[in-house]
Amino acid sequence: MNETLALPMRLVMRDLMLTAFAQKGRLFLIFFCVMAISAAIAIYIQPDYKARSSLLVLLGTEHSFRPAAGQQFMNTGGVDAEQVLRTETSILASDDLHRSVIRDIGIDKMYPKLLEQPGPVEKWLIGTRRYLTDLLGLTDEAVGTTAADPMSRAVDAFATNLTVTLDKKSSVIGVDFTNPNKNVAADALRILETQYLVLRQKLYGDIQAPLVQAQQNGVAKQLAAADGALQTFKQQHDISNFGERRAVLLKQQGDLEAALTKSESTIAELTARLNQLNQQLGLAAGAKKGAANPAVALQGMVQEYQKREEDAQTRYRGSPAVDEARRQMLERQTDIARMQATQAYGVQTDRNKTEADLRANLAGHDIIAGQLGALNKQVDTLDAEESNLHGLERNRAILEDNYKAISKILDERQTVEAVEAHRESSVRVVQPPRVPSLPQPTRRLILLAGFIISVLFGIGSILMAHFFRAIYLRPEALEMDTGLIVLASVPEMRGLGGPTGSVLVVPA
Repeated sequence: MNETLALPMRLVMRDLMLTAFAQKGRLFLIFFCVMAISAAIAIYIQPDYKARSSLLVLLGTEHSFRPAAGQQFMNTGGVDAEQVLRTETSILASDDLHRSVIRDIGIDKMYPKLLEQPGPVEKWLIGTRRYLTDLLGLTDEAVGTTAADPMSRAVDAFATNLTVTLDKKSSVIGVDFTNPNKNVAADALRILETQYLVLRQKLYGDIQAPLVQAQQNGVAKQLAAADGALQTFKQQHDISNFGERRAVLLKQQGDLEAALTKSESTIAELTARLNQLNQQLGLAAGAKKGAANPAVALQGMVQEYQKREEDAQTRYRGSPAVDEARRQMLERQTDIARMQATQAYGVQTDRNKTEADLRANLAGHDIIAGQLGALNKQVDTLDAEESNLHGLERNRAILEDNYKAISKILDERQTVEAVEAHRESSVRVVQPPRVPSLPQPTRRLILLAGFIISVLFGIGSILMAHFFRAIYLRPEALEMDTGLIVLASVPEMRGLGGPTGSVLVVPA
């Protein structure tokens, strides 16, 4: 390598031009080869068509806090627009969304080459790559199976062909998709946007009505069970209404207590009457303590008359005056006895009637007392079961209130979800995808790249030929390299120096 760069710039540039002129054949060959390869690649590559679309993202209620059903809405502040745009972009870049688009269009229509059998070179490359991965221990059977799946490769190709650009200032998302078939490119972008809107509605959809409906059904079952338990309890204990049953029992209890009091009063009156009649019957019979019945009193009177008659016969026998007196006395005594007997029979009859009434009232008193005791037991039992009845009624009331509250929440939730379902999406299509009329300038770019590469290769060959040549084009360069003085130079002659010429060098 010589010291050409140490010369003035004008001389260096002149030397480079001379080198380029000397190497013009090589430059032409490089340019022709590179451009030929570029043209072959441009002809072999099929041009792609790019379909374009844009989406306007507005801030909607789906981007804010949404409380659970029945809870009060809480204002959590503003929504980060940049975060919303990133979320929408992530949904557009979802592999599942891309997979569904590919299924709708078909792999054979979008990427037919993925279904073709690999050629020998491709098989050799695949085998080599698999051998190297096995040798390095990087083989994963699941990954290898997925990579061999045409759908997985189609999803990867779809993600490569899809371009999503985000404009944060205008809240617009640009979507581009390239494919060799212009109709497929437009259809893929159209289906992508349609399914994207469906997917985001599903993701942002706040569907809580089925959950509230399930809660309502559960509370309805509990309420029906509580109603059944309450009705069964009332049927088993013969209670149609606790208040009415209690009022009826208390009324019956009051009536029986009044009847019992009246019976006791009647019994007391009859007992006093019976004692009085017993005394009257005793006086009528001439006994101090009374007699059991009039026959006993009359028997006593007859015995007294017989005794007196015997006394009269023994003491006053044979005297007319005595007989007359005795007869009169007997008549008076007979009248008195008759009067006493009549009075005794009347008292006895009244006593018997009073005694019968007393027995009847005693029997009625016992019956009333028994009925009152049974009724008191029913009242005590009803009081004991009152807590259970109130517990069942309270449980039913609570469940009924819960059912009403959940039904109200369900109605409100169904109304809200119905409005949300019919509301327009917050993402609007600004520019729908259209079939592109012109392909992508891929071939022109390849030819331009080939031209640039050929120029770079030519410049590189010129520089290499200039800096690594074995001769000197100028005496000044030779003097700088050798430190000698150049006396003369031989002009360019084919016989001496060839096409580049030569220089004669002598010692100073």
